[in-house]
Amino acid sequence: MLAQLVGRQVSGELLVVSNDVRWSLWLQRGKLLFATSSQNGFDALRFEGRQLFPEVISDLVLAQLQLYHRQYTHQGDDLSADYRAVRWLVDQGYLNFDQAGQLIRALAVTTVTSLLRVDRGSYEVNNFSNIVDYPTFCSLDIRALVEQCHQETEALSSKRSSAPKSEVSIARPKTIEELTTPGGDMKALLQQASANTFEPALNGIAPEPRFQATSTLGSSVAPSYQLVCIDSDSQSLKDLREFLEDTVFSITSVDDVATAVADLARCQPDLIMLTTAMGGLNGFDFCAHLRRHPQYKDVPIVLLAKKANLIGQIRAKLCGASFYLGKPINRTQLMVKLFTLLV
Repeated sequence: MLAQLVGRQVSGELLVVSNDVRWSLWLQRGKLLFATSSQNGFDALRFEGRQLFPEVISDLVLAQLQLYHRQYTHQGDDLSADYRAVRWLVDQGYLNFDQAGQLIRALAVTTVTSLLRVDRGSYEVNNFSNIVDYPTFCSLDIRALVEQCHQETEALSSKRSSAPKSEVSIARPKTIEELTTPGGDMKALLQQASANTFEPALNGIAPEPRFQATSTLGSSVAPSYQLVCIDSDSQSLKDLREFLEDTVFSITSVDDVATAVADLARCQPDLIMLTTAMGGLNGFDFCAHLRRHPQYKDVPIVLLAKKANLIGQIRAKLCGASFYLGKPINRTQLMVKLFTLLV
C-alpha cells in the first residue's frame, strides 16, 4: 500500500484503522511530512523530545507543552495535536526548523514501526486541503523510513536472541496470558477488570482488598494522586514510600502478578510504576498490553529497570512507556518526572 502511494506521488492524509487504533500519515507527492497514531498520545512526543534534546526540553517546557497539547486532544483533534505541539516548540524558540524535523522523523519511526505490524484493517486517503497551512519541517523518503524500521526491529530481535546466557533466566519467563488465573486469558481479565470497579460493601462489611495501599498523607488530608507500583522487591517499595512521604501521593503496592490487572482496576491509578522484571513478569509486555486497553491508554507508566541500558530504552519506547528509569532511584529526579507526567 505504501509503495503504491509513493509510486503515484499521492498527496493527502493516509488514515489507517485497526482494532480501534488510528494511524495518520501526511503525504505530499509521495513524501512523508508527518506521522502519528492515536496510541501515541503525548508520551511519544515527550519521550522523543527528551531523548533528542534533553537540555532544551526541560520539565517546565514539557509541562507547558502538555497543556497546549491537551487543548486539541480534548477537542477530538488528537491526530494533529503532536504536529501542533512541534510547531509550538518552534514558535516559542525552543527548537529550530532542523531540530523540529529530527523530532518529527523520530515520531515517524515509532509510528511506522507500529503500523508495519498491522495485518488487518481498513484505510482511506483523504484530501488534506489544510496541509499547506502547516510549515514543512521535513520531507521523508517513505521507502528509506520503512527500511530503517525493519532494520531496527531486526537488530532488536537479534540482540535479544544473542544475549549472554548469564543474563537469561533458566526458566522461561511466562507470557502475560500465562500469568492470569486458570481458565482465563489476558483479554478476558482486562475486560472483567474494566467492567467491575469497586464492589459495594455487603451488609456494611467492606470486602478485604487483595492489594496493600499506603496513604502518604495524614488521615485528615486526602491524597491527590493514586500511584500504583507493581514490584516484588520489598526494599524498592520501602524506598519509594520514604521518597513520597508527606507528598500528594497515595501508594498502592502490588506484588501478585496474577491479580495485577484486577488490582489496577480497583485502584483506578493516576500513574503506574512497573518494574521491567519480577517473578514471571515481563514488564515491557505488560506495559504494551495496558496501552492497548482503553482504561490505561492515557495513564502515565514509568518503567523501572534494575540496570538501565540502550536496549531497554528502545523497548520502553516501543511498548508505550512514559519514562524509563534505572535503579537505584534518585528522589529528586523521580519527583520531577512524576509531577511532569501529572501536570
